[in-house]
Amino acid sequence: MSLQIRDLEVGYGRHRTVLNSVDLDVRPGEIVGLLGQNGSGKSTLIKTVAGINRPAHGTMRWNETTDLGTLPRRELAKLVAYVPQAIRLTFSLDVREAVLLGRTPYFGTKPRAEDWYHVDQAIELLGLGELTGRTVTELSGGQAQRVLIARAIAQDPTILLLDEPTSALDLRYQWQTLNLARAVATGNGVAAVIAMHDLNQAARFCDRVVFLHHGNVLAAGEPSEVYDSELIERVYGLEVELSTYRGFVEVHPIADTRPAPHDPRLREMAS
Repeated sequence: MSLQIRDLEVGYGRHRTVLNSVDLDVRPGEIVGLLGQNGSGKSTLIKTVAGINRPAHGTMRWNETTDLGTLPRRELAKLVAYVPQAIRLTFSLDVREAVLLGRTPYFGTKPRAEDWYHVDQAIELLGLGELTGRTVTELSGGQAQRVLIARAIAQDPTILLLDEPTSALDLRYQWQTLNLARAVATGNGVAAVIAMHDLNQAARFCDRVVFLHHGNVLAAGEPSEVYDSELIERVYGLEVELSTYRGFVEVHPIADTRPAPHDPRLREMAS
């Protein structure tokens, strides 16, 4: 069994292609990190698997037979959970009710005891217990992001899609969230795909990474195998050095720390 993406092409409008002939496999229990600059196609790929975007060409299948592109919305929601980039939640639900939204594919008009069990388990995993009496509109951006992740966990998915899930989180919750994704993938046999910017976190938590550049896959494989200073400079336009720490490859930008030369335009902007 695996998530199998073949020859995927996605665009916005008739003349803007964002993904070009993308192939990707994600096995149960595995985390694959999507890396690349803003605009490289990471979010577009995740949204397409989630059913938000419609591909112009290609296929997305689970276990070779289930075509994600043709599944009814409710059935797709039982299979795939999607966590968007940090957004401001505006609906007036309390935290527990917001997490319950992840269970709506499984019940009719009234949640069952089983649904509330999944909700409370997800709340505990994300450390949201002290927030359950608050509405989501009262939460900070980082707290709201953790609610969205808890909602996805409560959904009990087979495929978990996370679009920059740590962007609004402080360092503690970044690591907690990625550790949780690791535990969910390995413990529940979930195929997880995470769009990320931090190459060092990707090397630590992802089994494999995929470098996207202008909608094309430039390299894919284990971080220790595909991280390359020339590749990273090509993708990000930044010179880097690589090292190994505790068995994980690390990326270090080679930064010019000299003071910037005086530019009279800066004084004009400040006046």
